[in-house]
Amino acid sequence: MSKQWQCAVVGAGTVGRSHIRIIPQLPGLAKLVAVCDIAPKRAEAELEKINLPRVPVYDDLAKMLAEQPNIDVVHLATPSGAHLEPALAAMRAGKHIICEKPLEIQLDRVDQMIETAEKQGVKLACIFQGRWKDENRAIKKAAEQGRFGKIAWAGCFTPWYRPDKYYEEVSWRGTWKLDGGGAVMNQGIHAIDLLQWIVGPVETVSAFGGARIHGKIETEDTMSCALQFKNGAFGSIVCSTALYPGMPTRIEVGGENGTAMSEDGLKMFNFRDRRPEDQELLEKLGPHARAVKAPFAGAQANPASISGDLHGRNIEAILSAWREGQEPETAGPEARKAVAIVLAMYESARNGGAAVKVS
Repeated sequence: MSKQWQCAVVGAGTVGRSHIRIIPQLPGLAKLVAVCDIAPKRAEAELEKINLPRVPVYDDLAKMLAEQPNIDVVHLATPSGAHLEPALAAMRAGKHIICEKPLEIQLDRVDQMIETAEKQGVKLACIFQGRWKDENRAIKKAAEQGRFGKIAWAGCFTPWYRPDKYYEEVSWRGTWKLDGGGAVMNQGIHAIDLLQWIVGPVETVSAFGGARIHGKIETEDTMSCALQFKNGAFGSIVCSTALYPGMPTRIEVGGENGTAMSEDGLKMFNFRDRRPEDQELLEKLGPHARAVKAPFAGAQANPASISGDLHGRNIEAILSAWREGQEPETAGPEARKAVAIVLAMYESARNGGAAVKVS
């Protein structure tokens, strides 16, 4: 009989509720057996909504782990800078971890999670759901096939908007201690992960940033960065939560033999070696093929509108890989890469845009 993973969710905030809803949608692969949150009524209300009121809810992780020894996988959806401690506790109890991005906000904490997983003989993976957008996977496949030739330039743009209320209603947002940064660490890290996943490792960054319209937050709401990849290509990263009304994330890759762009669909896919399937992809995945629900709809303007479908694909891929004895594509060491780029950007910005190597 195929393994059905017994899953528990820690953190029932905006993203944690997505995990609570998704796990029961993976019958045969996963089962939701417990939820832990410092505000139990929040978790109970979500379970009521999805008709699972009998799933036990805890306000203490240690108690949940002690009373639910059948848990296989702990889904972490706590604030970014509070991933390490519950991850270590769960891993030491023999549980696998699916962690929301970023794995953690400092590399030593990320490395401690990776090392502990290895030491305890458990698995660690991260959520980077943008990898499961069909248009991004098409660009990744083109890069793997060498269709760009020598890549000259690649960039990612997260031109989003958040009102002041977004930072005011959740105290840890926009703080160095728990958010680990602002627009780059929280929002832009998804596109940064896509950029390095498609093009390859980033060698050096030079960044400028600060709080342009959200003056009360500790961190940046806007950052612009120039970079160079290890393969020699040049690039750009732009991340913001200050650009009203908010625009879709964009990924661009271009070189001697072709250019591709994703932006709410596959916007460009043009190569010197034209193939019939290229036009089919554009017709299937192009922006015109997507129904626009409402002006400003989407994560670029509203964090609550993040696609649960993509989260589901990411979680399903992780659990399926583990069931087959394989490492998923967002395993711990891979998820570390985006954090390293972000932290190098912050170091550069603190030093007036000085070039910083990614560690």
